[in-house]
Amino acid sequence: MRRFVTVVLLSAVVSFGSGHAAQAPDPAVAQAALARLDFMVGRWRGEAWQIRGSERVQTQMLETVERKLGGAVLLVEGRGTIAAPGAEDRVVHHALGVISFDSRTGKYTMRSYLATGQSGDFDLTLVDGGVSWTREAPGGRVRNTAHFTENEWREIGEFSSDGTAWRQIMEFRLKRQP
Repeated sequence: MRRFVTVVLLSAVVSFGSGHAAQAPDPAVAQAALARLDFMVGRWRGEAWQIRGSERVQTQMLETVERKLGGAVLLVEGRGTIAAPGAEDRVVHHALGVISFDSRTGKYTMRSYLATGQSGDFDLTLVDGGVSWTREAPGGRVRNTAHFTENEWREIGEFSSDGTAWRQIMEFRLKRQP
């Protein structure tokens, strides 16, 4: 009986392993899809503003976008600071995003983490010359749209309480760094 159980378990492992391997996604598909976002790769620096409460806050932004895992994902780190005379610059925005492509669904996804502990998954859509994503926010939705040229990254964030009328709440203009 013990031998029978061992044979059955080994057969299950072999069957699961071979069936699972046959369904494994082709990494070249994700790599090719992520290559369509190569315009984002680099180090970017510039001016930004955002609405925080009722105040418009000016910041210096640094965005770094790198290929990771053999080009299967993009790692995006953004850091916004305010100059503090006589002290270290104050960080007011620090985010990390991982952009991937799911070959089963044919969709791009961005997993985002903030230094505040917040995180979320967002569908990322390719738009003419850039990318766009939306997320739920208290009282409505926020939509970010980033457009790229060879040397400039311009992104705006907009808020809508009804999904129809949008009000700009953020913008940054970054230059590609050498």
